[in-house]
Amino acid sequence: MSEESVVKQTILEDGTEFDGTVRSKCPITVSGKLKGEVSAPSLTVTPSGLVHGQVKVTQLKSKGELAGEIDAESVELSGRVSDQTTIRATTLEVTLNQTPGKLQVTFGNCELLVGDKTAKPQEVAKPPAQVQENRPTQQQAPPPVKQDIKPLK
Repeated sequence: MSEESVVKQTILEDGTEFDGTVRSKCPITVSGKLKGEVSAPSLTVTPSGLVHGQVKVTQLKSKGELAGEIDAESVELSGRVSDQTTIRATTLEVTLNQTPGKLQVTFGNCELLVGDKTAKPQEVAKPPAQVQENRPTQQQAPPPVKQDIKPLK
């Protein structure tokens, strides 16, 4: 087997926990628990995997659990996203997990930022009925009420 046909990758197996910084020039696959900073061309989180921390990759595929701050060009999610997680991506694909009788995807309290980072948000035109409803209206003060006030004797 020639060296060119061997695909190098970094693998964190199920049952293995790592706390710290991982920088790799080859793809990373996580089946165990990785907490800390991750930098690589791609990251795959298997159903048994957990990644918690700062992630900077080009491509992310997660069937496991994500938490922290994620920066990627392309993100494919079908696992769980924990509370207080921020995901920044150019493209985002979410696949629903199928359990008997229902489909589900689980997002905790998180922030998703999807799209071109340099694009400016476009204003959305409101239909004329909404524009009219949202215009401030001038309310007239009620006319003063005249009352005869008589002193008590």
